[in-house]
Amino acid sequence: MQKFVKKHSKKPCDPTTLENCGKKDKEFLEEIKDFDEAKMNEAKEKIESEIKDLSDQHKEAADLFEKQKEEAMATMKKSEDLKKQLSKLQNKLGYKLLILKAKTTPSEAKSEL
Repeated sequence: MQKFVKKHSKKPCDPTTLENCGKKDKEFLEEIKDFDEAKMNEAKEKIESEIKDLSDQHKEAADLFEKQKEEAMATMKKSEDLKKQLSKLQNKLGYKLLILKAKTTPSEAKSEL
């Protein structure tokens, strides 16, 4: 794992020497070369704010998913338990219901069947 990380990791771009800077880095450095410190801080804060906002939205969605997943799992367990209870009840009483239905059906209806 450490070999993989070392092989695939990249040192950050050094804006003063352009060491380890890729094409995107250089293009962005060219874009901001005329920015004063206030404008750079404004751009930095804007980017940080966008990332934080989206990160917060992601966390909210993940939390909601976990809550709904837990509720769904509880509902599924309840449904399975009720299905087992129904099956047991049908096995226990189903034959009695069939007999009672047969005994209470009028004789004319029996002959029609």
